[in-house]
Amino acid sequence: MQRFLVIVVAALFVACGANSLDPGAGGPGSSSTAPSVGSTTPAPPQTTVPVDGTTTVPGETTTTGAVTTTTVPTTPTTGPQPAPPAGPMVVAPYFFIDEEGHDNRSGPFLFPLAREVDPTVAVARASLEQLFAGPTRAERRSVPAISTTIPDGVEVLGLTINQDIATVDLSAEFGATDQSAVVAQRAAQVVFTLARFDSVFEVVFRQEGKPVKIQIGDGQLVNRPVGIHDYLEFAAALSVESPIYGGSAGNPMRVTGFGAAFEANFNYALADADGLIIEEGFAMTTNGVGWGGFDFTIDYEVDRSQVGALIVWVYSAKDGEQIDVREYPVLLTP
Repeated sequence: MQRFLVIVVAALFVACGANSLDPGAGGPGSSSTAPSVGSTTPAPPQTTVPVDGTTTVPGETTTTGAVTTTTVPTTPTTGPQPAPPAGPMVVAPYFFIDEEGHDNRSGPFLFPLAREVDPTVAVARASLEQLFAGPTRAERRSVPAISTTIPDGVEVLGLTINQDIATVDLSAEFGATDQSAVVAQRAAQVVFTLARFDSVFEVVFRQEGKPVKIQIGDGQLVNRPVGIHDYLEFAAALSVESPIYGGSAGNPMRVTGFGAAFEANFNYALADADGLIIEEGFAMTTNGVGWGGFDFTIDYEVDRSQVGALIVWVYSAKDGEQIDVREYPVLLTP
């Protein structure tokens, strides 16, 4: 067997139960298909989505030009309330990770980090609160380093989800109107965090209750809902969405995400706690000339629970070197 260097931070690891946002675990963000990226056509609308103890219902919709705005009334639920899970939950806020070796792209890049929270039915809000809490000291000092562009003190003032659009109202500390290119990165972290949910395709930003224009990845200020397709500048060429970085891999391991790989081909390897490769192979995205989704399964065997690593990369068409390498620490289980 080959020997592979695996750099991990033990403090990152939490066991993901049935309430994980891992799509392969059947949690709130579960999906039977790989993420759709770059599309501007939302999935069929959801008419009722529980968020933070309230139910959003279809509201009055008005269209101005190419932009559709939906006014979302929020009413307390009158029927039985969903019960929170019995044990801890895992959410997946998106931070930046400092990576090198990406062909024609410079990091840091967005990625979902596993975070354990108390049981709640307000999973979307809990995800944002973990995002705004920022990386821990250990995470900031890890190799590679984990960072955030969101200022301290940001609070969630409101959150509703209606017809695939999440409307999030943030406190002034978010700085949506700041004259800085970093605002687009802040917005991207929020959008990616919320878009893990099947019920969210795009996000509308408010600040202190007022509508605001938001900066997208190419620097434009827009007055419309924004989605992942607006922030691909901050996504790695191979972006693993599941398993979550530092979360449970499951067995077999379902790997989903999106990427832009030459002729759609990329390679993967799974290493155990000793850095030995226990499985390897290749997979494909759904698009050979641009961004496409991927969804594949890795069968593996280990004799005990342990911290391993999922590695994905592309072989350069120019010189055959490994490029666009991503290494994800994951919890392997028998």
